[in-house]
Amino acid sequence: MLLPDFSLTGRVALITGAARGIGLAIAKAFYAAGAFVVIQDIEEPLAQQEAAALGERAHGIGGDATDIANAEKWIAATVAKFGGLHILVNNASIQKNSDFFEQSDEEIHRQFDANVHTILRLCQHAHPHMKAAGWGRILNIGSIQGMRGNGHMTPYSMTKAAIDNMTRSLGRRFGKENITVNCIAPGWMMTYRNRGDFTSPQDKFEKGKWIPVGRAGDPEDCAGPALLLCSNAGAYMTGQTLHVDGGMSI
Repeated sequence: MLLPDFSLTGRVALITGAARGIGLAIAKAFYAAGAFVVIQDIEEPLAQQEAAALGERAHGIGGDATDIANAEKWIAATVAKFGGLHILVNNASIQKNSDFFEQSDEEIHRQFDANVHTILRLCQHAHPHMKAAGWGRILNIGSIQGMRGNGHMTPYSMTKAAIDNMTRSLGRRFGKENITVNCIAPGWMMTYRNRGDFTSPQDKFEKGKWIPVGRAGDPEDCAGPALLLCSNAGAYMTGQTLHVDGGMSI
Protein backbone atom coordinates (compact mmCIF):
# COMPACT_ATOMS: atom_id res chain seq x y z
CA MET A 1 0.00 0.00 0.00
CA LEU A 2 2.95 2.36 0.61
CA LEU A 3 4.67 1.79 -2.74
CA PRO A 4 2.97 4.76 -4.47
CA ASP A 5 4.59 7.04 -1.88
CA PHE A 6 7.99 6.12 -3.29
CA SER A 7 7.04 7.15 -6.83
CA LEU A 8 8.86 10.11 -8.38
CA THR A 9 6.71 10.24 -11.50
CA GLY A 10 6.75 13.75 -12.91
CA ARG A 11 9.46 14.99 -10.56
CA VAL A 12 12.64 16.61 -11.90
CA ALA A 13 15.90 15.79 -10.14
CA LEU A 14 19.39 17.27 -10.45
CA ILE A 15 22.14 15.05 -9.08
CA THR A 16 25.68 16.39 -8.98
CA GLY A 17 28.78 14.25 -9.35
CA ALA A 18 26.56 11.51 -10.72
CA ALA A 19 28.46 9.89 -13.59
CA ARG A 20 29.68 7.10 -11.31
CA GLY A 21 29.50 5.77 -7.76
CA ILE A 22 26.86 6.87 -5.27
CA GLY A 23 25.53 9.63 -7.51
CA LEU A 24 24.97 7.27 -10.42
CA ALA A 25 23.30 4.68 -8.18
CA ILE A 26 20.88 7.37 -6.97
CA ALA A 27 20.27 8.59 -10.53
CA LYS A 28 19.36 5.08 -11.64
CA ALA A 29 16.99 4.60 -8.70
CA PHE A 30 15.26 7.93 -9.32
CA TYR A 31 14.88 7.19 -13.01
CA ALA A 32 13.37 3.79 -12.21
CA ALA A 33 10.96 5.56 -9.86
CA GLY A 34 9.73 7.75 -12.73
CA ALA A 35 11.76 10.95 -12.36
CA PHE A 36 13.32 13.15 -14.99
CA VAL A 37 17.02 13.06 -14.10
CA VAL A 38 19.86 15.46 -14.83
CA ILE A 39 23.25 13.87 -14.28
CA GLN A 40 25.96 16.45 -13.62
CA ASP A 41 29.64 15.56 -13.53
CA ILE A 42 33.01 17.19 -14.15
CA GLU A 43 33.46 14.51 -16.84
CA GLU A 44 30.69 15.72 -19.15
CA PRO A 45 31.07 13.01 -21.82
CA LEU A 46 30.66 10.34 -19.14
CA ALA A 47 27.62 12.14 -17.71
CA GLN A 48 26.06 12.25 -21.17
CA GLN A 49 26.89 8.59 -21.75
CA GLU A 50 25.23 7.49 -18.51
CA ALA A 51 22.20 9.69 -19.20
CA ALA A 52 21.81 8.18 -22.67
CA ALA A 53 22.01 4.69 -21.14
CA LEU A 54 19.13 5.55 -18.81
CA GLY A 55 16.79 6.88 -21.50
CA GLU A 56 14.91 9.90 -22.76
CA ARG A 57 14.04 11.20 -19.30
CA ALA A 58 17.73 11.68 -18.49
CA HIS A 59 20.17 14.41 -19.49
CA GLY A 60 23.89 14.87 -18.86
CA ILE A 61 25.72 18.14 -18.14
CA GLY A 62 29.28 19.03 -17.14
CA GLY A 63 31.08 21.56 -14.98
CA ASP A 64 33.55 21.84 -12.11
CA ALA A 65 32.10 21.95 -8.58
CA THR A 66 34.93 24.24 -7.42
CA ASP A 67 33.54 26.96 -9.72
CA ILE A 68 30.79 28.45 -7.57
CA ALA A 69 29.20 30.16 -10.57
CA ASN A 70 28.25 26.74 -11.92
CA ALA A 71 25.59 26.35 -9.24
CA GLU A 72 23.24 28.79 -10.95
CA LYS A 73 24.10 27.38 -14.38
CA TRP A 74 23.26 23.80 -13.38
CA ILE A 75 19.91 24.78 -11.91
CA ALA A 76 19.09 26.85 -15.01
CA ALA A 77 20.09 24.01 -17.34
CA THR A 78 17.85 21.58 -15.46
CA VAL A 79 14.85 23.89 -15.58
CA ALA A 80 15.44 24.67 -19.26
CA LYS A 81 15.60 20.97 -20.13
CA PHE A 82 12.69 19.60 -18.11
CA GLY A 83 10.62 22.65 -17.13
CA GLY A 84 11.21 22.71 -13.40
CA LEU A 85 13.12 21.36 -10.43
CA HIS A 86 11.78 19.34 -7.50
CA ILE A 87 14.78 17.39 -6.21
CA LEU A 88 18.40 18.43 -5.67
CA VAL A 89 21.01 15.86 -4.65
CA ASN A 90 24.29 17.48 -3.65
CA ASN A 91 26.70 14.60 -4.22
CA ALA A 92 29.74 16.17 -5.94
CA SER A 93 32.69 16.72 -3.62
CA ILE A 94 36.48 16.81 -3.48
CA GLN A 95 38.57 14.76 -1.07
CA LYS A 96 42.28 15.22 -0.44
CA ASN A 97 43.90 12.41 1.53
CA SER A 98 47.16 13.66 3.01
CA ASP A 99 48.56 14.62 6.38
CA PHE A 100 47.10 17.70 8.06
CA PHE A 101 50.36 19.64 7.78
CA GLU A 102 50.79 18.87 4.08
CA GLN A 103 47.56 20.32 2.70
CA SER A 104 48.13 23.56 0.81
CA ASP A 105 45.91 26.64 0.86
CA GLU A 106 44.78 25.83 -2.67
CA GLU A 107 43.78 22.27 -1.76
CA ILE A 108 41.88 23.45 1.31
CA HIS A 109 40.04 26.17 -0.61
CA ARG A 110 39.09 23.75 -3.40
CA GLN A 111 37.54 21.36 -0.90
CA PHE A 112 35.55 24.09 0.83
CA ASP A 113 34.41 25.60 -2.47
CA ALA A 114 33.20 22.28 -3.89
CA ASN A 115 31.93 20.68 -0.70
CA VAL A 116 30.29 23.64 1.01
CA HIS A 117 30.12 26.90 -0.94
CA THR A 118 28.79 25.52 -4.23
CA ILE A 119 26.26 23.37 -2.35
CA LEU A 120 25.02 26.41 -0.44
CA ARG A 121 24.56 28.28 -3.73
CA LEU A 122 22.81 25.30 -5.32
CA CYS A 123 20.31 25.30 -2.46
CA GLN A 124 19.74 29.04 -2.87
CA HIS A 125 19.11 28.77 -6.61
CA ALA A 126 16.99 25.62 -6.31
CA HIS A 127 14.68 27.02 -3.65
CA PRO A 128 12.54 29.35 -5.83
CA HIS A 129 11.67 26.50 -8.20
CA MET A 130 10.74 24.15 -5.37
CA LYS A 131 8.71 26.85 -3.65
CA ALA A 132 6.84 27.60 -6.87
CA ALA A 133 6.06 23.89 -7.25
CA GLY A 134 4.88 23.64 -3.65
CA TRP A 135 7.10 20.57 -3.18
CA GLY A 136 10.82 20.06 -2.86
CA ARG A 137 13.51 17.72 -1.64
CA ILE A 138 17.15 18.56 -0.99
CA LEU A 139 19.47 15.68 -0.20
CA ASN A 140 23.06 16.35 0.81
CA ILE A 141 25.65 13.59 0.70
CA GLY A 142 27.84 13.84 3.77
CA SER A 143 30.29 11.31 5.17
CA ILE A 144 31.04 9.38 8.30
CA GLN A 145 34.22 11.48 8.35
CA GLY A 146 32.08 14.48 9.23
CA MET A 147 31.26 12.84 12.54
CA ARG A 148 34.39 10.82 13.34
CA GLY A 149 37.06 13.13 11.93
CA ASN A 150 40.22 12.07 10.11
CA GLY A 151 43.73 13.39 10.60
CA HIS A 152 44.61 12.67 6.97
CA MET A 153 41.44 14.29 5.60
CA THR A 154 40.90 17.11 8.08
CA PRO A 155 39.61 19.79 5.66
CA TYR A 156 37.35 17.21 3.97
CA SER A 157 36.01 16.08 7.35
CA MET A 158 35.38 19.70 8.29
CA THR A 159 33.38 20.30 5.11
CA LYS A 160 31.22 17.24 5.77
CA ALA A 161 30.56 18.43 9.32
CA ALA A 162 29.47 21.74 7.80
CA ILE A 163 27.08 19.88 5.49
CA ASP A 164 25.51 18.20 8.53
CA ASN A 165 24.83 21.62 10.08
CA MET A 166 23.65 23.09 6.80
CA THR A 167 21.13 20.25 6.59
CA ARG A 168 19.69 21.06 10.00
CA SER A 169 19.68 24.81 9.38
CA LEU A 170 17.91 24.60 6.01
CA GLY A 171 15.57 21.92 7.33
CA ARG A 172 14.31 24.51 9.83
CA ARG A 173 14.27 27.28 7.22
CA PHE A 174 12.35 25.45 4.45
CA GLY A 175 10.10 23.10 6.41
CA LYS A 176 6.89 25.13 6.23
CA GLU A 177 7.25 25.40 2.45
CA ASN A 178 6.93 21.62 1.96
CA ILE A 179 10.64 21.46 1.15
CA THR A 180 12.60 18.91 3.17
CA VAL A 181 16.37 18.94 3.59
CA ASN A 182 18.16 15.78 4.67
CA CYS A 183 21.58 14.18 4.49
CA ILE A 184 22.99 10.72 3.88
CA ALA A 185 26.37 10.05 5.49
CA PRO A 186 27.94 7.02 3.79
CA GLY A 187 30.58 4.89 5.42
CA TRP A 188 33.35 2.96 3.65
CA MET A 189 32.02 2.43 0.13
CA MET A 190 33.32 0.52 -2.89
CA THR A 191 33.35 3.58 -5.12
CA TYR A 192 35.64 4.90 -7.83
CA ARG A 193 37.17 7.27 -5.27
CA ASN A 194 38.07 4.37 -2.99
CA ARG A 195 39.19 2.06 -5.81
CA GLY A 196 42.66 1.79 -4.29
CA ASP A 197 41.19 0.12 -1.20
CA PHE A 198 39.72 -2.80 -3.14
CA THR A 199 41.36 -5.17 -5.63
CA SER A 200 38.47 -7.63 -5.92
CA PRO A 201 34.76 -7.81 -5.05
CA GLN A 202 35.66 -10.18 -2.21
CA ASP A 203 37.67 -7.42 -0.58
CA LYS A 204 34.50 -5.75 0.63
CA PHE A 205 33.99 -8.74 2.94
CA GLU A 206 37.62 -9.47 3.82
CA LYS A 207 38.57 -5.86 4.50
CA GLY A 208 35.19 -5.00 6.00
CA LYS A 209 35.11 -7.60 8.76
CA TRP A 210 35.60 -4.86 11.37
CA ILE A 211 32.37 -3.15 10.25
CA PRO A 212 29.33 -4.38 12.27
CA VAL A 213 27.51 -5.76 9.18
CA GLY A 214 30.73 -7.42 8.03
CA ARG A 215 31.37 -5.71 4.72
CA ALA A 216 32.12 -2.44 2.99
CA GLY A 217 29.21 -0.73 1.30
CA ASP A 218 28.18 -0.62 -2.34
CA PRO A 219 26.95 2.61 -3.99
CA GLU A 220 23.54 0.98 -4.38
CA ASP A 221 23.24 0.82 -0.59
CA CYS A 222 22.63 4.58 -0.67
CA ALA A 223 19.97 4.47 -3.39
CA GLY A 224 17.10 3.16 -1.25
CA PRO A 225 17.60 5.68 1.57
CA ALA A 226 17.88 8.44 -1.04
CA LEU A 227 14.58 7.40 -2.60
CA LEU A 228 12.94 7.43 0.83
CA LEU A 229 14.18 10.92 1.64
CA CYS A 230 13.36 12.36 -1.80
CA SER A 231 9.83 10.96 -2.16
CA ASN A 232 6.54 11.37 -0.34
CA ALA A 233 7.46 8.34 1.76
CA GLY A 234 9.91 10.52 3.70
CA ALA A 235 7.77 13.63 3.87
CA TYR A 236 7.91 13.84 7.68
CA MET A 237 11.70 13.74 7.85
CA THR A 238 13.75 16.92 7.60
CA GLY A 239 17.02 18.20 9.01
CA GLN A 240 18.18 14.63 9.50
CA THR A 241 21.49 12.91 8.77
CA LEU A 242 21.01 9.23 8.01
CA HIS A 243 24.16 7.15 8.45
CA VAL A 244 24.40 4.53 5.73
CA ASP A 245 27.57 2.95 7.04
CA GLY A 246 26.97 -0.65 8.06
CA GLY A 247 27.13 0.40 11.70
CA MET A 248 30.47 2.23 11.65
CA SER A 249 28.95 5.16 13.53
CA ILE A 250 27.70 3.03 16.42
